[in-house]
Amino acid sequence: MMKKSLVTAIAVLAAILFLRPAPSTAITVADYPANSVANGIATSRHNLGDWGRVIATGNTTQICVFCHTPHHANTQASPLWNRDVSNSVSYNAYGTTIAGTTVNNADLGGATLACLSCHDGTTTFDSLVNAPGKGGITPGGKDQNWEFRMPGGFNKSVAFDHFDTNTPTSPLSCLFCHSNPASAATPDTVQALSLGFDLTNDHPVSVPYTASTKASLRPVSTVISSIDLTIGMTAGPGGNTVTTLANNLSQNRWAISGFISDTATIGSLLRNNKVECSSCHDPHFRNLSYDEVESTYLYSNKPGGSAFQFWCGNGGTNPEDCADGFFLRRVGGNTGSGVCRTCHNK
Repeated sequence: MMKKSLVTAIAVLAAILFLRPAPSTAITVADYPANSVANGIATSRHNLGDWGRVIATGNTTQICVFCHTPHHANTQASPLWNRDVSNSVSYNAYGTTIAGTTVNNADLGGATLACLSCHDGTTTFDSLVNAPGKGGITPGGKDQNWEFRMPGGFNKSVAFDHFDTNTPTSPLSCLFCHSNPASAATPDTVQALSLGFDLTNDHPVSVPYTASTKASLRPVSTVISSIDLTIGMTAGPGGNTVTTLANNLSQNRWAISGFISDTATIGSLLRNNKVECSSCHDPHFRNLSYDEVESTYLYSNKPGGSAFQFWCGNGGTNPEDCADGFFLRRVGGNTGSGVCRTCHNK
């Protein structure tokens, strides 16, 4: 009986080790050909379940439940949204753009509200409408009182449930650990993920896309892959010549509807002809081709960085694992401001 139990325990352990996402190596733009799937959420920081690599809870192994539900979805956001978006009335929208378009608080679209329902820094990660299994349904959503921790054995005693950046002395605050500007745990590593309620200091969202001379916006019918972002560029003192960046900038493929596309137009990035958070970011696309994030996420090169190597960047050698390419839709990320210059003909 003991032998059978031991065999069973070993089998379970092996299954867990097999299923737990392992850090992958950074890849290039060539690894994202047209028509390939834009995926990777299970091994990204958007996996908040028990097998999450950056923020995780032991209350469920599910991944999709933190955003989606097949039943009883919140109709204020889309698609099949499973989160509370009740804070939408408190956001301070961008206001008037340089082109003269005004974005008011009531104009915020469902796609943007969906992102803010986690990244506003206030709503908890587990504020769900439909809890896993028979956990219950709460119209509008409610906090499940789950605890979230950093995996890998670091600070497992510190539990939190949202991007709290306001109370640095509280063990529930992100800044309780991310408080030393000279170390790997700098405040900006989490504050970049917490937009707050003030949207006036970010790129305008829920703003109509209108080709204009002030913003130099390209026509919505422009085929994205036809834009050569190397035109006019010369060698720089850092050694990044047009030749070394050609593979990244001369092609322009984006993740559209879950696949890498070389036929999509700028209009494919819009929602109801508006720029939303989802125009530039795909939360499911773990984009490891944005080379320039490597230097900013190479924790092992920063003072105090050694403590973070066990969970981030495959021992500190592949820091793009930590950034997930910021989930940018563009293959190659924002190298050469490729994301910006796709829409803005500058």
